[in-house]
Amino acid sequence: MIPILAFIGWHNVGKTYIIRKVAQSLRDRGYRIAIIKSTEHTGLDLDSPGSDSYLYKRDSIESVALLCPDELILFQKNTRKQLEYLAFHLFPDADLVICEGLKHVSGVPKIEVTRATEEPLYNMVDNVVAIVSDHDVPFDRVFKPEEITGLADFIETSFLRDREGDVSLFINGKEVPINRFVRSSLRGTVLGFISSLHSTGGAERVELCIDLRAGT
Repeated sequence: MIPILAFIGWHNVGKTYIIRKVAQSLRDRGYRIAIIKSTEHTGLDLDSPGSDSYLYKRDSIESVALLCPDELILFQKNTRKQLEYLAFHLFPDADLVICEGLKHVSGVPKIEVTRATEEPLYNMVDNVVAIVSDHDVPFDRVFKPEEITGLADFIETSFLRDREGDVSLFINGKEVPINRFVRSSLRGTVLGFISSLHSTGGAERVELCIDLRAGT
C-alpha cells in the first residue's frame, strides 16, 4: 500500500513551500514522490477551446488523455473515489503520495502548517501527526519551517521504512483490508501462476484486474 500524507493549513500559510522542500529532501534520498493538490475551485479548464481534447471533454467523454512526447496529461471526471485508490491507480511507482489540502479526509495522517496569526487546525481535524509552525505550539511533535531535514527524517522513519502490505486489494475503487495471511496467500498464488508464463522474468510489480462485467 502506497503511504499517503496530507499537508494541511489555512490559505497562504506556506504549505506549498514546505511540501516542495520536503519532497526535494526525500527525492535526494532516492524516494519517488507524487503530489495531489486539492482545490475548492470548479470548472477549471487547462485546455484550449476548439482543440480536439477540448471537444472530447465537451462531449462528456469520461476520460481524455493527451499523450505528448515528454508527458502525459489526463483529464478525468472526479468520481470521489477513495484517496487510497487514486494513489494506487494514478501513481503506482511512487514511494509516497503527498497531498496538499484535504484536511477533512478521514484516516489519512496529516501534517499541519500554521502561523502565529492563524487559528490552529489540529483540534478541529483528525489524525494530525506533526505541526510545522513559526511559533510555539502545545503539540507533541513540532518543527520550525527551516527544519526541513528533521521533518524529512520524521516522514522517512514513520512512513517509508519497514513498510508492510506489498499486496493491495481494491473492489469497485474501495480498499478491502486484508491480513498478513491473506496477503501472503494471494501473493504466492499469483506469483505461482505467472512464474510459468513467458516473458515474466525480472518482474518487480504485478497488477491484476478482474472485470466481472465481462462475464466468465
